Parts: sequence; C-alpha cells; structure tokens
Amino acid sequence: MRPSPRSGTLLVLAALLVGHDADARRKKKNKTPPPPPVGWHADVPVGSPEGGWAHECYYPPDFTKLPETERRIKRAEVLDEMMSQWRGERNDGVSFDPDRVEEVETVLLGRPEQIEPISVKNLELCKASATGGGDTSAWEAWLKALPGRLTAGECLTPFDYTMFDYLDIFTGWQREVPLCEGDKVHILATSKDQYQVRRDGPWINAAGDPASSTAGNTDYPCNLEGCFEGMFIARFVTSDGVETILPVGLEMTFTAPENGTLSYRINDPVPDDNKWYKRGTIEDHTAITLEPVQ
Repeated sequence: MRPSPRSGTLLVLAALLVGHDADARRKKKNKTPPPPPVGWHADVPVGSPEGGWAHECYYPPDFTKLPETERRIKRAEVLDEMMSQWRGERNDGVSFDPDRVEEVETVLLGRPEQIEPISVKNLELCKASATGGGDTSAWEAWLKALPGRLTAGECLTPFDYTMFDYLDIFTGWQREVPLCEGDKVHILATSKDQYQVRRDGPWINAAGDPASSTAGNTDYPCNLEGCFEGMFIARFVTSDGVETILPVGLEMTFTAPENGTLSYRINDPVPDDNKWYKRGTIEDHTAITLEPVQ
C-alpha cells in the first residue's frame, strides 16, 4: 500500500521539526557560559590597547565543590597567593603595609574557614582596582580593617605580665598596652622623681601640681575633677573607639570595661619645653610600673 501524499508531507514536517529541535538544543548547549577561571587572571589582558586591566587578580576555586581534605589544602594555597600580591611580590603595583598584612595572615591562620569568604571579597576589590586604573585605596582600607572585624568580641592579649617603663614628659600619649575586658591593672609611678612643666614653676612629681587644678580646662587632656597640671594620667580606648581619661597620679587600679588599649602621658598640653630635675649630674626619670591584679 502506497503512502498518501498527505502522509508523506507529515513525515517530512516531523523530520524537519526533529532537526529543528536538535539544532535548538545544540545552540543552547553552545551558549552555556564557560566555568569561571581559577588562579591569576585578567578579563582584559594587562596593558592591552583595548583598556586592559591594571593588574591580574586571583580567582579562588568554588570551595563548596571540593572534598573536605582538598578544601583545607586549597585554603592554604589561596591565602599564599593573596599574600604574595598584598606583599608586593608580584611587582604589579599592588603593595600594602607589611605589618598589617602579617596581622591579617596571623588572624586567618587561626580561622582558616574565613579564607573562603575573604578570597571572594578580595577578588571583588582586586577587580575594582584593576578596572579603575590601579587605585588600591578601597582595597587597602578593607584589608586594614579586616583583623578587627574577624576578631570582633575576642581578646587575644590578656594582661597577665608586669610591664616597666619610663614616663616621657616631652611628648603626648605614649605606648598602647592592649587589655582584655575584665583585666585589672595596678598602675604606679615613682614619687621621688621630679620635673617642671612651667618655666619657674614648682618641681612636681607624677601627682602633679596640687595648686593647679585643670578641671573644666579643655586645653588639658585631663580636665575632670581630680586632674592637676603635670599629673601622670592614662587613657583607655575601647575597640569601638570610646575614650576614657584616668587621673592616675602616683597610683591607681583600673579594670578594663571592654577590650581596648591603655596609654599614658603627663597632663600638659605643651610638653616639649619640660625639664627633669637634676641632682648633681644625675637626672631624674619617673619610672612606671603596670602589673596585673589577681
């Protein structure tokens, strides 16, 4: 039995439709974007006439697709690669403060799981720099703030040691001693050592001049009740930047209300003209002791 002309037409149309569907699937398959690069890469070659990138950026792998053992190994590799650029070892115009880079490395080595999101954010900032003429200011600001963000609420430096120092009467705030919340510190200054903060003024020790209160005088760093000119004072700054001035004098005990840093100086707005007392050829120097209170 011969097929009718109508049946033949239907067969041709069916074949055409099948071919069309196959072509459509093939085209759709060809349009699938390639996987993102891994490693050092520039979407537009560095320095090309078409407006190339200022430098390459490191593309991390998709950590979620890696087996756990390989994932841990890759974290270390990715950190090494990012560090090489932060340190300026790639000679591509990118270089950050070495002390801060080392601090970031220390924090991340103690929190290796954080390397994964950090590498993604680092790539974002690197690409913004590469396509923005090589400007690294936003990238560097992020890196500088990174240790504080990663360790927020933590304290890595409990005050469990005794510190000896000498009071510098010729400068502003000196030292930055890290304290953890709850640390109790006994602060002492020697009483026999004397200095002068005003020409022809009295010789005073770390207690300051009891005849010269600075309460309410905003020219002085310590202007509360109990503050005197030339007095040994301290400043505690929390990790959030809240500042407290402490009139120490010869001795006081301080308990840190939060994580922060303690620094100290004398209560004098213009300290560069001060003078130590001399006994013959021996010049006084006020000794400072900070010790933990159990």
